[in-house]
Amino acid sequence: MSINYDNKRKDITFCTMLFRMPTQNLAAIKGGNRNFEEFYLASLKRLCETFNHVSLWCDAETANYLNKAGFKNKIHMKIMKLQDLPHWSERESCRKIMYKMKKYVGYFLHHRSPELWVDYLPLMWAKPAIIDWAAKNNKFKSDYFMWIDAGAFSPRYANSNLWNNWNGHIVARPKRVRMTIAITLGKSRPHFVPRFVYDLCKWLFVKPIEPANSHNLAKQNLRDIAMTNADYDVPGGCFMVPKNKAHDFYQAFERVRKIMKKHDLCCVDQGIFQAMMKFDVDDLFELKYIKGYKSLYALVAGKDYDTFA
Repeated sequence: MSINYDNKRKDITFCTMLFRMPTQNLAAIKGGNRNFEEFYLASLKRLCETFNHVSLWCDAETANYLNKAGFKNKIHMKIMKLQDLPHWSERESCRKIMYKMKKYVGYFLHHRSPELWVDYLPLMWAKPAIIDWAAKNNKFKSDYFMWIDAGAFSPRYANSNLWNNWNGHIVARPKRVRMTIAITLGKSRPHFVPRFVYDLCKWLFVKPIEPANSHNLAKQNLRDIAMTNADYDVPGGCFMVPKNKAHDFYQAFERVRKIMKKHDLCCVDQGIFQAMMKFDVDDLFELKYIKGYKSLYALVAGKDYDTFA
């Protein structure tokens, strides 16, 4: 599949990160062949070729690879060690919390060991921090900052339905943080489908989709809403943030993450985004409904797509 980008939109910075992980745990979590060189470096190179304006947090190995590929001084890089990520020092406390969380039905780790996740969490939690950093520096004088996973251009994803309906254009100019949302029907708790799902479906099927607020997203308790397999899911692979919301988004993420940790809960970025919506963070979000993860990029990039396509 050919993935093209309409470079007439010069007001967007694409944000991502890439580090070589100390173990192969990420492959165990995500499944499939996620070789650093063949999967991630190749994907990141294609991502930089596609989008002119890229802001990146990465290690020296990744930076050297991109420099040799001709991207020196073309993209905005912050070179750092994995251990320098903002939340790396919280790994041990998070490990203990994850072991406590095992007692819950719908355990967000999908019953895998916390040891597989402990190095992964700091990466996922860095997404809002990178966007805040890119917006403050604003090397490309952008009005919008779009997160996109470094692996999005790998052969596995380039040929998947994630890119369905992508036509190379980004026409969205959101006033809030634009994210997608998908109903999971409480698949982690098969014994019941709570009233929350009915309320959420009713809300989603009334157009236009309203901003997330405490009235329509606070039907679950904090523990359940933080699970990856809660009754709704917020894909974290792509989202778009206006410049004037970048710092608010980062601060809200950190505030909610700390609240969850205070309640002995920790999870990947998706669960924190879900909890942020529960807390009604000043109408921070503009949501688009997708069926599963199909058309993820098209829904983030588009303005007038049918949200139920």
